[in-house]
Amino acid sequence: MALTGAAEESGAGAYVDNTTPTTIVTNSQGAGKILRLDKLLLLNVNASSRTVELYKVPSGGAISGDNFKLLKTYTIAGLETVDVREVAGLILENGDSLRCLASAASSIRYDLSYWKES
Repeated sequence: MALTGAAEESGAGAYVDNTTPTTIVTNSQGAGKILRLDKLLLLNVNASSRTVELYKVPSGGAISGDNFKLLKTYTIAGLETVDVREVAGLILENGDSLRCLASAASSIRYDLSYWKES
């Protein structure tokens, strides 16, 4: 099994949504191939503190209440970047996704690095 480095980021002018969890990454490589998450940085671009919730959703799963929640009400101080170490080493199987919900619009950006089977 060979692993190749990859990354996802929120992109210019894009932020984590505050009404529907934003999909940060989905493993769409096909059956039997994994993604291993390495590092997730979350940046609060607002001067006020914001909270985020993080979900690891299995293939075909739907978020409802606290199901699939990795982090509940994680606070990020204003204008700060945090390294969310809880995701390091997590495995996403085919169809699984990592999603994030913010407490306010236009506040949280992300940068994720991961390894995928090639």
